[in-house]
Amino acid sequence: MSRALTLQAVILTLALSAGLGRATIIHVPDDQPTIQLGIGSASSGDTVLIAPGTYTETLDFHGKAVTVGGRYLITGDPACIDSTVIDGGGVRGPLVTFDSGEDSLSILAGLTLENGSASRGAGVLCDLSSPRIVGCAFRSNEAQDDGGGIYADESSPIVELCTFDVNTATNHSGGGFGVRYGSPRITGCVFTENTAHDEGGAIFSEDSSAVITGNVIDGNTSAVTYAGGIMSRNCTSVIAGNVITNNHTYGHGGGLFY
Repeated sequence: MSRALTLQAVILTLALSAGLGRATIIHVPDDQPTIQLGIGSASSGDTVLIAPGTYTETLDFHGKAVTVGGRYLITGDPACIDSTVIDGGGVRGPLVTFDSGEDSLSILAGLTLENGSASRGAGVLCDLSSPRIVGCAFRSNEAQDDGGGIYADESSPIVELCTFDVNTATNHSGGGFGVRYGSPRITGCVFTENTAHDEGGAIFSEDSSAVITGNVIDGNTSAVTYAGGIMSRNCTSVIAGNVITNNHTYGHGGGLFY
């Protein structure tokens, strides 16, 4: 199946999951001036639909089974991802937080998340939560410890058709994505030029059972120890069908250390 056909299938699934046309659609900024206020006013099954623009705020789903996304949700046009941006703007903390037991009915889709800064999960932090994240772009986010783009702690998010570019784990691991004690599914994503100080320039997985399939892992770096691309430690992971090229480490395992 081509990426375009896969994208169409995912958009259809998202539309059905979001209940577009049936549940309430809260438009930002027309109905609510900020995305967080949109989430606050939403009920289970609702969609917070964000107009193109740059939003300098941080978000928390607060356990709600809602869909938050840009017009990509209804068009499938990648240009909508680039034009709908959550920008950290120097604000400390994950750009999006899932820490109230969210599951795959809590959906983040079709947004660019950039310039986040946090100890863990500068773009998205999943703590004991397993949301679905689709068609998002993670750019220039910096975690001081783990997971520049996304960090999952005892969590199993579904991450599909996302891009991770120039994200950093400054002191530890998982420049693009980091997980401990979870079973995330990472499918159809592209990781480029992400950097970790220790391990897993693109992806770091420890004590987990990650499913990492059909991704492009290119040009990522770990500065000190293991795996410029994917680091998998004490895991029962499935790593299959990925293109792993041009990754670098000053330690062991440029592409993959398992």
